[in-house]
Amino acid sequence: MRGYVALSWSSSDRAGRSLARTIRERAVSEGFRAVEVSRCGWVGVQGPRPPTVHRPRTGCLVIGEVFDHPHALAGQAPIGSDLEVASWYSSNRWGRYVLLFQRAGGGIRAIFRDPAGALEALSWKSGGVQVVAAHTPDWLLAVAPPAIDFDWDRIRELVASPFTVDQRPAIRGLTSVGRGELMAVSGDREQLWRPEALAGQPVWRRRTASEGLRQTLDLCVAALAGETPLGVELSGGLDSSILGGALGDLGKSVILALNTRADRAETDERAFANAVAARLGVTLTRRARREIAYSAELFEATADGPVPSQNGRDLTNDRAVLDACREAGVTTLMTGKGGDALFFQMPTPLAFADLWWDRPLRGLGSTLLPGVARWTRTSTWSVLATARESRRASSRPDLPPAKRLQIAAIESGMAYYSRCLRTEAIDMVHPLMAQPLIEWALKTPVPLLASGGRDRALARMTFADRLPEAVATRRGKGDYGTYFNRQVAANLPFLRSYLLDGRLASEGILDRASMEARLHTDTLRWQGGAPEILSAVSTEAWVRRWARRGAR
Repeated sequence: MRGYVALSWSSSDRAGRSLARTIRERAVSEGFRAVEVSRCGWVGVQGPRPPTVHRPRTGCLVIGEVFDHPHALAGQAPIGSDLEVASWYSSNRWGRYVLLFQRAGGGIRAIFRDPAGALEALSWKSGGVQVVAAHTPDWLLAVAPPAIDFDWDRIRELVASPFTVDQRPAIRGLTSVGRGELMAVSGDREQLWRPEALAGQPVWRRRTASEGLRQTLDLCVAALAGETPLGVELSGGLDSSILGGALGDLGKSVILALNTRADRAETDERAFANAVAARLGVTLTRRARREIAYSAELFEATADGPVPSQNGRDLTNDRAVLDACREAGVTTLMTGKGGDALFFQMPTPLAFADLWWDRPLRGLGSTLLPGVARWTRTSTWSVLATARESRRASSRPDLPPAKRLQIAAIESGMAYYSRCLRTEAIDMVHPLMAQPLIEWALKTPVPLLASGGRDRALARMTFADRLPEAVATRRGKGDYGTYFNRQVAANLPFLRSYLLDGRLASEGILDRASMEARLHTDTLRWQGGAPEILSAVSTEAWVRRWARRGAR
């Protein structure tokens, strides 16, 4: 798995020095390569395309890939406080990185995580050793165990809101540095990058927004792709097709164009994906999802993160993608994840409310009003009423409601970085979640993103010349709802035992009667509910995995 482990200790602490030596030796045996060794510090990296490490100045170590921000100021990082250096990086650089600020000898005093959050930064103290790592594998917690305990209130929130965007750890004793946050190992925190601040600087010029999108997307895709032969997921939808079009125009070496499907017609999007692959000059690789019998081992295998894994819930796709990449010899796979939030795919009357807030008279005569009514299958009067009520009831008059919804959706994209089988052997890269693109989206008003009441309208217009017509004009998308309901129904005996007799039920966090009512074939057939059930399973798997690690 791609990641890093950083250690620091006191030179006068004999026990700490001994423990650090044990951790280092074990890390090397687990495949880590030492890239930074000092008197009181050590950093190792591993995985497909392991993070790079460099030292831009004394007392600061950069782990991961860093690129010049398109709006960067000239010059280098200042020689100043940790706060000044981290602030400069948040505005003038982007990428997948973590900054470690070190004392003389290599001891870690503070950590900064990049605003996109592509590389995790988990921190804890064990036996005199400060540990900062991208992941928490069993071997590391066995050698350097934190004093961990379940945060049952937080777990209750996860169960009650299964699709929460909040990525705070649900384990006490394990600290996660937030996106764009500077955290001292003493616990003091400073938020340096705020999406709300950027969203408060809207740019209402359509041409400027379109040109900015194309330039920024190409910059991010080119930087993250590098010169390595890579794979790309082509679902047949708009977002991955835009990514494929960019890779083609940039001349990147794509050796695997992958499309997966289930055994139902509504999941088969090969015709659209084929058209994109043809433009890339590569034959589409198609993989059918194979039926998998659910088991505790399968779900718990990816349940070792600070929160339950959302990426690990779709077992059949996880296996299909992993197998295809291994067969093709691909270790870097690009996806279109995050595009729905970036380009604004969510059908909501609030898309018009944002225009009403800013320019009410113009909104009345705009094509957005009837367009949003058609999009949301309601009347223009209802859309207008929603806009007026959103202004009256808002607790954030500085930020319109659809933009707040978009910020939440962008934040929820953090789930795409969670653990899954694919990440064991593949560097999963999500260019549409890069910091410059997120900042572009935050500054672009939703009425421009969804002009005319069309989802992702600005993106469709901007990249029309790179998209097959069938994709550019497509209004629907593949539907896996029935497939997941059938998968759950086929595994009901396991699910009933695992959930109804599980830890969440015994702690009173899972409503046993409500879940029991869901776990029936007829309920799944007529009412659905597979996503909620699989969310509960991933949380149950996570609790069981961490309980074995000693959490109470």
